Parts: sequence; C-alpha cells; structure tokens
Amino acid sequence: MSADAVTEPATTPTTGSGPFAQYRANVATLASFQKSRRGAPPYSLLINRPLGRRVAAWAKVFGLNPNQVSMISAVFSAAGLVAFAAFESTPVVAVLVVLALLGGYAVDSADGQLARLTSGGTLAGEWLDHSLDMVKMSSFHAVILISAYRFDRGMGEWPMITAVAFGIIAVTSFFVFILTDQLRRQVGGKGPERSRSIWFMVAGSPTDYGVQCLWLLTRPWPTLFFGGYALLAVANLGYLAIGAVSRFRQLIGLDADRAAEKARSESGS
Repeated sequence: MSADAVTEPATTPTTGSGPFAQYRANVATLASFQKSRRGAPPYSLLINRPLGRRVAAWAKVFGLNPNQVSMISAVFSAAGLVAFAAFESTPVVAVLVVLALLGGYAVDSADGQLARLTSGGTLAGEWLDHSLDMVKMSSFHAVILISAYRFDRGMGEWPMITAVAFGIIAVTSFFVFILTDQLRRQVGGKGPERSRSIWFMVAGSPTDYGVQCLWLLTRPWPTLFFGGYALLAVANLGYLAIGAVSRFRQLIGLDADRAAEKARSESGS
C-alpha cells in the first residue's frame, strides 16, 4: 500500500452476479479511483499498478482484507529473497526469484487498492504496509551482499561494498521521503507538484523496486550484474541527494509559513 493515506472507500457498482461479474466491476471501479500518475516511474505506472488492480479486484471477491493481502505480499517477497541468498544463480533460478519478487510487488500494490474498495484505509494498515516495505527494502540489498560473499568472493570486495552502500541509500531514501510526508501531513501542508514529463518519469526508473528486481535477471553473469548494480546505486544516490535538498527546502518554507501565521495571530490578539 505505497504510502496511501486513509481515504473514503470507493463505491463498487452492481453489474451482475457471480465472481467474474464482481471482479470486472471491481476492476472498473479501481480504474477510476487511482492515485496520481505524476512522477510515477514507468514500471510502477504501466505494469505494477494495473497488476495490483486485478489482484485487488480478486481479493475483494474472495473476501480478503488489506492486511491479509499485505501478508501475502510479504510471503512472495520472502520466498524470492531467501532463494536468492540460498542458491547460486542460474538463468532458471534468476527467473524464479524475479517472478516471486515481482509477484510480491504487485500484491503490495493491491493492498492499498483493496483498501480503497473496502475500508478506505486504516492507520494500522498503513503502519503494517510501511513496516513490511522497510523489511523488504533492507533485505533486498542484504541478500545481494550475502550472495556476493557466498558465490563471488573471487571478484574482490567491491560487490559487497556496493551492496552495503546501496542498502544505506535505500533505507535513507525511504526514511527521508516517508518522514517528509508525515511532517507535511502534521501541519496540513501539501506535497510538491511532480513533473508530468516523460523524461522525469524515465529518470526515476532506477529508483523503482520493480526495475531493481528485473536487474536480478542478470545475476548469472556477475560482472554484468554488479557493474549495473553499481550504476543503479549511483543513480539512487543522486536521486536521494536532489530529493533530500528539495524536501528540506519545502520544510523550511512550511516553517516560515507557520511562523508568519503565528505572528499574524499574535498581532491580532
């Protein structure tokens, strides 16, 4: 449930009976009740959200709640991550791992969409979703570190150093962006306007978890994999640096607005 705030549940139109009719109605409702497309990376926007929409529609048919869907996502992700760390990568292993991880990512998108169909989202659900996301994100780079240590020590230390660095970047990014959203919510501030430019979306692709999972398909070829992985780490570091500076300035602006509002209130009393 990617940082979805609590909202009013969507109303699903009645278009017939039977599970397939309910499924189609749920998909139609969710298609008109989506998050903003602004700034979303191409994989998330074009592949993961539509997949999550369909998973959410079936979950509603089967009577699952968003927290149960979050846990199903965690099971898929855990299976893929454990397999990546446990087995030396071959093309078949790489494909199975990526399918498990991308399956977990799609189901992770479904929990927030299911919430919009049912409860509208809850604070407990948002907490669970963010907590599981944090475990998944930190574990992703940890298992790459483990894999490098177990199977590629002949390449030297730089693959393991890269995995540690990327893990730090990922955790810091998650914290910075989530904390900024929470602080803005706390004072009633709005988020920044995100660019609609296709180039802006493409530039954000290296930060997309789905793209990082897809890169694991190259794991059977260590030099290619770790070289590209290092480039992804550099791209994410750049995105973090730019995003952190931008958000710090936004919070400075909110502080200035609050101070001015306080001064006007005190002068009028």
